[in-house]
Amino acid sequence: MAAQYPDWVIWRGATETGPGSWYATRRGTSLTNAQFDAGMAQTVSGDDAAALVGELQRQQEIAAGLAAAGTPG
Repeated sequence: MAAQYPDWVIWRGATETGPGSWYATRRGTSLTNAQFDAGMAQTVSGDDAAALVGELQRQQEIAAGLAAAGTPG
């Protein structure tokens, strides 16, 4: 997953009973207010790896939409 999303730091949380949810935080990027307003996030999470990949793909789609509209994303 890290190779597929090199602009993100990816890790798995831990609970008292074992592994927890998956998280990803943007690496070296600060988002603008316009990006936040469009739905981009600095950190995303998912209950499992597949859910996290879905969130990361959604972030890519939002960024692509902003780029197509002329807003850096």
